[in-house]
Amino acid sequence: MGQDDRLLHLVDRTRWQRLQDHFANVLGIPLRTVGPDRQLLVNPSWPAGLDAERTVALLHMGEELEPLLPEARPEGARVTTVLGVTYAAVPISAGTDGAVAYFVAGPLVVGPREDEQAFRQRAESLGQDGAALWALLLSLKLCTHAATRSLLSLLEDVGTSLAQCAFQTRQLPPALAGPRVHQAVTSCYTDRIVQALLKASLAATHAEGGSVMLFDEGGQALQIKAAQGLSGTVIAGTYQPRGAGLAGLAVAERRILLVDRDTTDVRLLLRMSRRDIVSSLIAPLATAGVEEPIGVLNLRSGTVSRRFTEEHVELLKRLLELASAALGGLRLANVPAAQATTG
Repeated sequence: MGQDDRLLHLVDRTRWQRLQDHFANVLGIPLRTVGPDRQLLVNPSWPAGLDAERTVALLHMGEELEPLLPEARPEGARVTTVLGVTYAAVPISAGTDGAVAYFVAGPLVVGPREDEQAFRQRAESLGQDGAALWALLLSLKLCTHAATRSLLSLLEDVGTSLAQCAFQTRQLPPALAGPRVHQAVTSCYTDRIVQALLKASLAATHAEGGSVMLFDEGGQALQIKAAQGLSGTVIAGTYQPRGAGLAGLAVAERRILLVDRDTTDVRLLLRMSRRDIVSSLIAPLATAGVEEPIGVLNLRSGTVSRRFTEEHVELLKRLLELASAALGGLRLANVPAAQATTG
C-alpha cells in the first residue's frame, strides 16, 4: 500500500467522492483530496455556479500545491497567491502516523475584497487579464477570517473522524466486528463530530456558550453531548422531553431560531426559560439522508455587543450541513471498501 492510497484503503472511493462533492457544495468552496505526495485521490469537487475549466486556467490551479504541501508534509497550511486568492491544506488523519491525505480547499477570498481598479492594474502588471480575473474573483466564496478558521477546523475534524472511524473498524478482530460493535464505534465518532461542530460554531459566532443535545435511544428526550459554559451538574441532569422548549420548536419546524430581546413572536416568548440571555440561536441537527433531526445545537450570548445576526444564521447553516454530511458519512465510512463495492 503506497503513501497516496492509504485513505482509499479505508474508505470506498465512490463514497468519499460523494462526501467531498457534498462538502464542496455546502461550503461553496472547491475541494480536492490529495495524498501526501500531492496526487489526486478522487476527482475535484466544484460548488454549483463556478466554472471549473475557466477557474483552473485563469488561476493556474495546481501550482499552489507545492508551497501548500512541501516535502516536509506539514500538518496543515494556508497560502494566499499574488492574485489574492487563498488555498488551504486540511489534514486528514486515520491513526498515529500523521496525515493519510489532505483536503485542499480553495480558491476562496478571505477578508474584504480588494478595490477593483487596484486589482486589475496589479493583475495586468503581471501580464494577466485583469477584467477576466476580477469577474472570476467575484464568483469565488468570500469569507471572513473567523469564518474561514471555523469552516476549515470543522472540515479537518469531520474528515479525520470519518477516516479514523473506518480505521478503527478495520482493526477489529472478525469475531468482534458485529453490528453492536460497529454501532459503538460510530457512536464514539458521532460524539467527536458534535464536539467539533460546537467548537466551530462558538468560534464562528463569538457565542459565549452553548451545547449540542442529541435524542436518546428511544428518541423521546434530548440529552447534552457537548457543552461549553455549563456546569457538570447541568450537563448530567438535563433531560428535555421531545417537543419541549425552543429546542422542540426548532426540531418541529426544521429551522434555525434566532431569539433575542427584540423577539415579539408569542410562540417563542412562551418557550423562553432564561430571560438573562440577550441572544440565542437554536438549530436542529440532522444526519444526511435522514429526515428526522437527531438533536439540537444551542448557542447563547449575554452581551448586547455579541447579539446574533442573520449573517450568523447563514454561517451556522453551512456548519450544520457539513456536520450533517459527516454524520451520514460515518455509517458509509464504517463499511470496508471491499464490501462497499459489492453492497
